Amino acid sequence: MLRQIGARWVLPALTVMFLVGLGACTTTTITPEFVQPAKQSVHTVVVGDITTSEELWQFYIPHIRHGLINKLNESEAFEEVLASAPEMMPPGAVLITGQLTEIDKGSAAARWIIGFGAGRAKARGEFMISDDAGLMLARFQSWKAYSGGAGIGGAGFVDMEDLAEQLGQETAGSVIRWSRGEALEPPKEE
Repeated sequence: MLRQIGARWVLPALTVMFLVGLGACTTTTITPEFVQPAKQSVHTVVVGDITTSEELWQFYIPHIRHGLINKLNESEAFEEVLASAPEMMPPGAVLITGQLTEIDKGSAAARWIIGFGAGRAKARGEFMISDDAGLMLARFQSWKAYSGGAGIGGAGFVDMEDLAEQLGQETAGSVIRWSRGEALEPPKEE
């Protein structure tokens, strides 16, 4: 009888262990440097230039923009999201600009051998929200890191393109929260 009970739990336990192992542990850090509250409700968001000073990192800019624009659109927090800046900013619109300041693939070997954050991959950028007259309303750093499966290291389930896109998504989350009068940082998980 004990053997039958044990056999009944083997498959569910293995399934749970497999799913935990597949879980990709990413962390997000938003560091506000300057924040003014939105003066009025924001109806239009314009995604302006996102740049980098490193030629090799140019490849990641479209991924950041894709994550940023898609998340802003999916949120339905704004009436209009423009993927590029027009010659004349619409009245009451805000402009999002940024610079990719770090992209580091980390070390898969360190993630496997040491784990617990060693060798993590990182993507970091500095972003700014400006009003339609060019006045800065907020400036912050957005940082996304990947530590491997289940947070203790292991296999790489997130590639650098995905990490760059997640950086854009997290940045969009900060813009959305700011437009609602909330903190730029994501709420703490309890």
